[in-house]
Amino acid sequence: MPSHWRTITTPVGSIVLAIDEYDWITVEFALLHKEQPVGVKDRDLLPTAAAWLSGCLREPVGPPPIPVPTANPFRRNCWAACREIPIGQTRTYAELAAMAGNPKAARAAGSAMRNNPMSLITPCHRVVAASGMGGYAGTACDASPNLRLKADILQIERHIAGGTAADPLR
Repeated sequence: MPSHWRTITTPVGSIVLAIDEYDWITVEFALLHKEQPVGVKDRDLLPTAAAWLSGCLREPVGPPPIPVPTANPFRRNCWAACREIPIGQTRTYAELAAMAGNPKAARAAGSAMRNNPMSLITPCHRVVAASGMGGYAGTACDASPNLRLKADILQIERHIAGGTAADPLR
């Protein structure tokens, strides 16, 4: 249960930045919010994370000021590699797996993205299936509001990066 949280307004809706009684930070879109006992342990990072999140979908910002969460080595490598994907671009799950050191682990890379506790800070929305958008926030149905959110974030990022917002893929 979060002991401290902030709600941040972004162009694609509200984000809940929460810290629990064990000082674990998590980031989720308010409409997708579910409790997760994982993230980064550091209460002092809450204001820094809030400031970064407030600007990340409005203007170019530097790398996130939050460390990669603790996890098993491959999942942690996936989260770190995901942060290297430039704003406005995407990579496939297979490409992410290769970036994380195991090119044959596309499904495990997908699992790492599905279990990402820090949406936007670790930009899992930039990872797509080879055949299209893939999933987002645990949903892969084409009519899902989660996939619409993923597409909207990608369009905003392409615009921020100076590209066209018409095609969120590649």
